[in-house]
Amino acid sequence: MQPNLSDIPPIFYPFDSHEPFTACKVCGLDLLLGTTDYFIEKAFKNNIEYQVSDVVFEYAICSPCAHSLQSSISEASQKSMAEYFQQQEAFLAKMEAFQQGKGESIATVLTKCSITNQPVSQLSDYMIYGHFRGNKMVTSTMPNVVSGQVMDELSALLSNETLGAMNDFKDQYFGGPVALEDLWKDKPVFL
Repeated sequence: MQPNLSDIPPIFYPFDSHEPFTACKVCGLDLLLGTTDYFIEKAFKNNIEYQVSDVVFEYAICSPCAHSLQSSISEASQKSMAEYFQQQEAFLAKMEAFQQGKGESIATVLTKCSITNQPVSQLSDYMIYGHFRGNKMVTSTMPNVVSGQVMDELSALLSNETLGAMNDFKDQYFGGPVALEDLWKDKPVFL
């Protein structure tokens, strides 16, 4: 079955561009060819007082590389995360409604945490992620916003082995000010 596709919301573009990501962060695959699905994840730090948001890190990763990264997650961590999400009944209902075409618009989904429903404007830090093909968003899969609170809850469920693998991934592919890097140390990546 062919997924529903729509234009990529500009929030999923690289922070310094008005165009979609072009290459997988890991292997360099040309993502705009449309031959391989890919995922985008972006982490934000809000200055709520001044109503400004900074991108801490962002990347696009092709499905094969994402699968390889996911294989570094321990079985215990995978089980713990699956149990966490299965306990989020409102989130699961929201995802099901979205997949049936009865859910909120993508624009609305991206304004609040997918788990807590807290508005993005009130979050000190958060991540967004979505599923893409070529220069389109795959809209049969709901994009998600994850608050810092949810990231902390999930991090507490992860094994040291898994946290180490995720930190190694971030260390290998991202740099930046140490103060910002430390904010995201031991936080999960969502693929």
